[in-house]
Amino acid sequence: MLAHCRTGEGPELLFLHGWGCDKDIFKLSDKLRGFTITRVDFYGFGETPAPPFPINLDYFVQGVEEVIRFYNMEDVIVIGHSFGGRVAIKLSKNSRVSALILVDSAGIKPRRNLSYFIKVGTHKLLKKLGFGGNSGSADYKKLVGSMKRTFINIVNEDLTKLSKEITLPTMLIWGENDRETPLYMLKKLEKNIRNTKTIIFENCGHFCFLEEPTRFLSLISEFARGVL
Repeated sequence: MLAHCRTGEGPELLFLHGWGCDKDIFKLSDKLRGFTITRVDFYGFGETPAPPFPINLDYFVQGVEEVIRFYNMEDVIVIGHSFGGRVAIKLSKNSRVSALILVDSAGIKPRRNLSYFIKVGTHKLLKKLGFGGNSGSADYKKLVGSMKRTFINIVNEDLTKLSKEITLPTMLIWGENDRETPLYMLKKLEKNIRNTKTIIFENCGHFCFLEEPTRFLSLISEFARGVL
């Protein structure tokens, strides 16, 4: 089972961290009152070891569902940041989930310009010739072993189509200056999901919830009490 911590009493809030982080990124949730708070460590992060083989997004989703079943959670509100948002989008199909809060969420296929395709083409050519091998994002370069292939599996899955099938109440929280998951991704999710409330944190980046924690927690509390 995924490593996790669980505190409080009341309606269920489940926090899912982003890639490269762990459950402690949402330690600010300890300040929420009147809720049962569960925070998990995904495979390969925090206290949860990575499997010795590459995995895909569904494997992460199944790990979270195991925690949900273990505690017999019902009417769970899932809060997912960045990569955690990917998992949250897939969890929208779980009958135990009642609402989503997507925070600077990944999952929408990024726009690519000509320079990107030139860079990829050059890397592939150099690799064939026996050169290169140091290409890739900062997140990718930090990974070792099976997690490298896992990362590729994750980022290559486009959840745009699945996002159109979400009918749960959903709040989208975004940093105005987010560079990792830019505002056009927010606009796409806002268009695709039928029942949304959008909040943009001005002058904030990809970790807007850490830049304005009091506002973030207030929004969660208000939203959660409104849908339960």
